[in-house]
Amino acid sequence: MDIMYAAETVSFDEFLDAYDSSQANSEVKGRSILMGALTNVDPRARSAIATRLLDDGADATTTHGGVNALHALLGNARLAPELEAPLLWRLLEDGADVNAVAKRYGTPLQLLMSQFAYTDEALAPFYDVLFARDDLDLLMIGAFGKSAYAMAVKSKRRQGLRACMEQYVTLHGIEIPEVL
Repeated sequence: MDIMYAAETVSFDEFLDAYDSSQANSEVKGRSILMGALTNVDPRARSAIATRLLDDGADATTTHGGVNALHALLGNARLAPELEAPLLWRLLEDGADVNAVAKRYGTPLQLLMSQFAYTDEALAPFYDVLFARDDLDLLMIGAFGKSAYAMAVKSKRRQGLRACMEQYVTLHGIEIPEVL
């Protein structure tokens, strides 16, 4: 079985049948196996495969097509925040850029904000991980030429996220410009 196909589509056990730890940093057509694993539609398989790859030395700073590992994880249509928050933490600890801007999606936080199938309460485990970071830049210009903070201020949909942002701004002494 092709290792990229396995990372993207099969269960953890099936992946292990096709995988050798020497492949942790392998690429297929310029795309890392880790990026493939982060797009697996099954949250349990996605989390287990990606964690195994990281354990075996996969590079969490990997990018492909202008997106990083955080975009790949948080852009999934089927998220399991309680299960995947530790993976998000691990990616960040291993060097994934919390403020990376993807032309189409903005920052990872902006991409997460656009997951309208999920409430702020459902996404709270991800928020907890992101807002635990001292290097999270809420004013980074990303999607639509706006910052995540500006988007949250104008949104009626993400009031829980906005409350997290206000707490973060206060805690870190961030000055918000008058015009957003």
